[in-house]
Amino acid sequence: MHGGESGQATLELALVLPALLVVLLGAVQLALVQHAGSVADTAAAEGARLAASEGGSLLEGAERTREVLRAGLGTSGSGFSVRAEHRGEVVATEASGRYRLFIPWVRDLHVRIESRSEVRREGLRGGP
Repeated sequence: MHGGESGQATLELALVLPALLVVLLGAVQLALVQHAGSVADTAAAEGARLAASEGGSLLEGAERTREVLRAGLGTSGSGFSVRAEHRGEVVATEASGRYRLFIPWVRDLHVRIESRSEVRREGLRGGP
């Protein structure tokens, strides 16, 4: 019999499991940050599209951006600042804010997320 190997697997698991959990937690956190960035990109694009549509306004575009942020990020989306501006035939919206990371035992750790989208205004334009 192999009497000297008793409990070896348990010891190996106890040594490897913390590192494995840290890697798993990091992968999940990275995916959540990527999701938040994607939501911010979508929100800015939706707001710019609505503001640039015929009859659309900057106020409507900014509000649509806020709605998409809240729908995609919940209460985290409410803390984002939204700005819409009009320059010539281009409408731009920006969404920026701090997204809170959920690392256990660490409080007030955030990552900055910013997104900007520009869309040309719709409507009839004079020809040549």
